[in-house]
Amino acid sequence: MDLHSFIGNFLEPLAYFVYLAAVMLFQKKRGETSLNLLRIYYSFAFLLMLATSLSVHYVDETNWLYSIHALVTVVALGLYFRRLFSTVQKKNITTVLIAATVIYLLVKNVVLGEYHLFDSIGFSLVSASVVLLVLMYFHQLLSNITDENILHNFNFWLSSGFLIYFLGNFIIFLTYHYFTAKIMATYTHEERYIMTNLWGLHNCLLFAGALSLLAGSLWIVYRRKSALS
Repeated sequence: MDLHSFIGNFLEPLAYFVYLAAVMLFQKKRGETSLNLLRIYYSFAFLLMLATSLSVHYVDETNWLYSIHALVTVVALGLYFRRLFSTVQKKNITTVLIAATVIYLLVKNVVLGEYHLFDSIGFSLVSASVVLLVLMYFHQLLSNITDENILHNFNFWLSSGFLIYFLGNFIIFLTYHYFTAKIMATYTHEERYIMTNLWGLHNCLLFAGALSLLAGSLWIVYRRKSALS
């Protein structure tokens, strides 16, 4: 397997494994039960994307797996941020975002049965929703400044990684939708190569977000040990 194939196919499950490792590391060292939802989500995402990567050469249809992933992502991350928010307004906005995106995904994939092509619009909605949640969380942090170093905040590192991934992917998924519609009739080897590179960029952004959280988790744990020694 060359580097191009690895980035386009297996970097995605690896990134989710790094996310899972970062969450489990921080939870083990700090005993944060509030991270149980994230641990479950990243375990699911890792296994689902690993199964997708392994089966891509053996089955013709894997887009429905990505639709499940999108549905679980907006629900899990939406519920996680909803617990972080301190105002009723932010909680209500989160509930509306979750409900609207879930309704769209269910109608598109279950009612209409349009799961044969990658749902770029659905993933764009998920990305836009998470970006809005991150911005609302940053607003909450800036509105309630404390003496604690923001770099000691696990959720700051998590949200920063999300911003890297989901903001970039909002643009990528819209572009993916444009190219899919444009080349559907031809889909030559060169066009397939372009689409693979575009998805590889998506995987690189995901991996960058995962490394950001892992670095933040290690830094917080290390700083805590240094302070206690």
